[in-house]
Amino acid sequence: MKKEKNIITASPAETKKIGKKFGRKALSRKETFFLALYGNLGSGKTTFLKGFAEGIGVKEEVTSPTFLIYKKYKAEDEKNFYHFDAYRIEGKDLALLGFEKIVEEPKNIIATEWSENIEEKIPQKAVKIFFSFLSLKKRRLIVEDDGGIMNGSFL
Repeated sequence: MKKEKNIITASPAETKKIGKKFGRKALSRKETFFLALYGNLGSGKTTFLKGFAEGIGVKEEVTSPTFLIYKKYKAEDEKNFYHFDAYRIEGKDLALLGFEKIVEEPKNIIATEWSENIEEKIPQKAVKIFFSFLSLKKRRLIVEDDGGIMNGSFL
């Protein structure tokens, strides 16, 4: 059952903190976890993912892979974190990168920025987060969850 939550963050640090909570929850999943991020430039997607990466135990600094298309990081519990930036690609381009195999592997945690560009490739059970700019520091995150990450007292 799809759940929706509206979150307002008052600072980049708070956006990152929310990301870290999502990461901890994602790490506990047994199946592939897919996070689809939507929003304009500067809306907080990468800031959120920096916190998310901390939550799953990534030790490296996470930066947006705009020109590389994706980056792979090691996370805790022998999981892999794939960070895709779909700003410059379309869904059909993902086949060349082995995207479907990545999505099928249960040890993988995947996040895509600019998910609107690859909408047809987003799994049905993905957690979708829509970011919007409210002011210099404030952001709105609308979370749509078909995958059950928001069950219980998550946020």
